[in-house]
Amino acid sequence: MMKIKHTNIENALEYFENKQFSDKSEKEILNKFPEIMSYLTSNQFSVLSDDEYMILSFNILILLKTLMDTREDLPEITDELIELNETKNWENLEKAGNIPIEEKIYLLFGEDNKDLAEFILAGFSDEEDEDEDVEISIPAQEIIFISVKTIFDCFRD
Repeated sequence: MMKIKHTNIENALEYFENKQFSDKSEKEILNKFPEIMSYLTSNQFSVLSDDEYMILSFNILILLKTLMDTREDLPEITDELIELNETKNWENLEKAGNIPIEEKIYLLFGEDNKDLAEFILAGFSDEEDEDEDVEISIPAQEIIFISVKTIFDCFRD
């Protein structure tokens, strides 16, 4: 069972903070996962605003860095695996019914990955930057969540 803890997320955040979250540090991670880079640059995300896309990219980078730091045996990721997991996750989101997005995120990630779910939810309401009024729509939140969950599932045992 793959479990991402709060301390793992904090370590990944610190890594990017020390690197001043540059394009170089971003590419350093994504170059190790070309299929994920291709997924992130696909047209399906053109419906997201720039701010929403930045949140998506940031969440996936933190996830990847966390996985790189905590697992020695990262599987090869294929386009087919991404597509399979994405389809499954959209179906599971639909099955969750008409409940708040927060409950959907906790439900689909499960109790073992509550910390990761909380990290994603925190990105939807940036309390640290109260000056910047970034509104993340519910459909965008679902896209971001499903995309991160999709990548997460690609690395499950």
